[in-house]
Amino acid sequence: MRVAVVGAGIVGVTAALTLAEAGAEVVVLESGTVAGEASGLNAGVVGGGGWGDEPDVDVALKMGSRERFLDLADGRGHDIGLDRTGTLTVVRTERELAWAEATVAAERAVGRLVELLDDGDLRRLEPALDPGLLGAVLDSLAIRAEPVAATEAFAIEARRAGADIRSGWAVTGLAPAAGGGWDLSGGGTGTGVGADVVVLAAGPWCGRLGRLLGVDIPIVPVRGQMWASPAMPPVLRHALAAAESPTDWADPATATTPPFLTEVDHRRLTRHLYGRQRPNGELVFGGDRVLVAEPGGDRTADQDGIDVNHRHVAELLPVVADRPITRTWTGLMPFSLDGRPLIGPLAGFAGLFVAGGLASSGFGRGPMTGGLVADLVLGRDPGIDLTPVLPGGRVRAIG
Repeated sequence: MRVAVVGAGIVGVTAALTLAEAGAEVVVLESGTVAGEASGLNAGVVGGGGWGDEPDVDVALKMGSRERFLDLADGRGHDIGLDRTGTLTVVRTERELAWAEATVAAERAVGRLVELLDDGDLRRLEPALDPGLLGAVLDSLAIRAEPVAATEAFAIEARRAGADIRSGWAVTGLAPAAGGGWDLSGGGTGTGVGADVVVLAAGPWCGRLGRLLGVDIPIVPVRGQMWASPAMPPVLRHALAAAESPTDWADPATATTPPFLTEVDHRRLTRHLYGRQRPNGELVFGGDRVLVAEPGGDRTADQDGIDVNHRHVAELLPVVADRPITRTWTGLMPFSLDGRPLIGPLAGFAGLFVAGGLASSGFGRGPMTGGLVADLVLGRDPGIDLTPVLPGGRVRAIG
């Protein structure tokens, strides 16, 4: 079986690795470079929480991806900057505390391993944080890795297994082949690629690829942006998030399509924050999520949003207040319109699969997503109920 995977982000290269190790002939077609988009531009945080008593697909995506990162570092020997310290979601207000208490109670009720820390416990773990914080949700099983190094390492393993990864190969044509299978054109060489099966793992470009076939794949581009400080001595051991945005998103008044945006029509709905201190001493943080019309275009960071995020971090980690921002960058994230990933076959198109819509957690959920879509291609039991993420009736004909 010959499989063409479109996209060499973390979903595409892990799908290629799983397929190639199972004996499939795999070619990965990437318009840019491995990890050149969101898979290489994020904060590198991977959620944990444990499998719990009855893991659903979201838990499987997080914990299965965590296992693949650990295998990459511990089993295959790649230096990906792996850190097992965990993530703190810090609480500033009584309203946020109520959200945190309800969240931890719900997670622990199904056997997940998160805990609510009080202010004293938080200060002992992270003494540089603002002493006025009320506490934090601790996900002690969360890990982190360097995004480019990890994605490239998965690509190295895929190549070792026999996958052909082609950079600078933009797919501009996708059509059923006369004798079965698929024909893909593009790449700037005039030479097409034929495959029995195609996996669309192109992040926010999945919608554009769907339009080549006359279908609407409900994945849209959302711009995220980040900033970095100068290198400094260690001030933050855990990855850091803030409870402000999940508290606000739990309020129906902030509902958006797609969900979990920070701005709509230049109107700020909430402040979202996540980040960490890298091994080189840099602090890297970000959080804004703004819907854009099409992937591509202007990648300039919105300075107002950067300033909002920087001030938010300084409220939690006061040492940041007088530290300059040395660089900023943006990336496009693939948000699905209903907030659920799309993983599985496209109805009406034999041998065509999609794996995307992972929103802002593509790095943390991507490796398991790649593995699951590969299982479906190979006809293997994925071992988890994928009903909530199957494309099914969510992908519709245009017009």
